[in-house]
Amino acid sequence: MRGRSRWHGLAVAVAAALLAACGGGSTERPFGREDVAAIRQLVEGFVAAYNAKDAEKAVSYFSGAATLMPPNSSAVHGPESIKGYYEIRFGQGATDLQVEPGEIQGSGTLAYIVGTYSLRLAPEGGPETRDRGKFVWIARNMPGNNWRFEVHIWSSDLPPPTPPPTGAETE
Repeated sequence: MRGRSRWHGLAVAVAAALLAACGGGSTERPFGREDVAAIRQLVEGFVAAYNAKDAEKAVSYFSGAATLMPPNSSAVHGPESIKGYYEIRFGQGATDLQVEPGEIQGSGTLAYIVGTYSLRLAPEGGPETRDRGKFVWIARNMPGNNWRFEVHIWSSDLPPPTPPPTGAETE
């Protein structure tokens, strides 16, 4: 439970900083049940595109200024780079993504989703593995009342893969 509390605190801090930077006290319409429902549909659409291994469709759920922050990797910025990331990921056999959005909160045009995920990595000719972890996703309500992901941050609960031994270690 302590780990969940730390992630919850981080999500609240990130969301508060974003809201303050974007004028969270403006006269925008309040964040409500309709927004939560729209964000749940956003999450479901993204998961469906991911599991269909459709990088083009997956990236359509992101804003033009989106950033991915995957575990054990550098940040990925912008739609074309995000699409490339998912093309590579799908080529590595990523499939069967399941997410549990445990919390969806927001204010005005920004929201955050905190939850857990699991997925399967089944590369062609390689061993199948499972991954599971937690995520914080930030979404923005774009013009036309259209929610899109702005930031995807996720962290595996599993240790990073061990690199293969170098030539000196095998002798």
